[in-house]
Amino acid sequence: MITIRNAVSEDIPQLKDLWRKCFGDPSAYVDIFFQRFCSLDQVLVVDDDGEVDSMIAMLPGSLVLPEEGEIPVAYAYALATNPYMQGKGHARQLLKYADTFVQQRGDKATVLVPASPSLHRFFEAVGYEECFATRKVEFLTSALTGNTGGCVMTPISPQEYNQIREGYLKGSYHMNYTDQLITFQQIGSHLAYGDLYKLEVDGTVGCVAIEYVQKRRLLAKELLIPVDKMSYAVETIAKEMEASRYHIRTPAFWEGLSGSYCQAFGMIKWYDNALGSKYFSHQDAYLGLGFD
Repeated sequence: MITIRNAVSEDIPQLKDLWRKCFGDPSAYVDIFFQRFCSLDQVLVVDDDGEVDSMIAMLPGSLVLPEEGEIPVAYAYALATNPYMQGKGHARQLLKYADTFVQQRGDKATVLVPASPSLHRFFEAVGYEECFATRKVEFLTSALTGNTGGCVMTPISPQEYNQIREGYLKGSYHMNYTDQLITFQQIGSHLAYGDLYKLEVDGTVGCVAIEYVQKRRLLAKELLIPVDKMSYAVETIAKEMEASRYHIRTPAFWEGLSGSYCQAFGMIKWYDNALGSKYFSHQDAYLGLGFD
């Protein structure tokens, strides 16, 4: 018999196994998530006679709207279904159940990042809309000049990172992360041989979250620094962290570096119809980290 319910402690081994099957993340990352960053009352599962076939974590978060200020939203994370059970509608059932769950919690919307571009259509079919675009640019090592402009890059705490981050995004339509979730990003970066960094150039301070996505490919999950300092920041990142290719993300509503382009990234499902109607056309809102 199939039931949808909150996860309980006895489910943890199955949850971790399901996560590793679907996403391939290292065990340390999955263990830390459940130990420090997610309580089981935030996790929903599809239970088929005692076997967990699907899961999703509905993390509490907040969205900053330019006129309304900060509103509570859910951040849907780690939606996973056992490969041999896919195609049976479990993910759709779980997402429908999650809608009721987070509305009862008081959330005005749910945001998420599809695990692959092909999944955007799936989420559109269950009521999600494109919202959080990102601006991206890629560099080969051969395209770099070595001109750092005197930029200095140093590791920083999640609290300092968040302070710099919110300073740049204040007043914009964006996802506001708690220091706890920024800490989760830092741990993920550490496991991928990166970190959270402060960038200082000509008296200007910015921030960047970095991890290696492959042995020789580096991803700056978000780079927040004025556009006229971005090239120095990228050159500094390349000087400090060796790679063959660099992928840099910045807010879509900022002008980016030469060759940058905007692409769909995160999605939203509104439960507050008035807010949904008002912000429907804002597809360049900023999600940033995404924990993708």
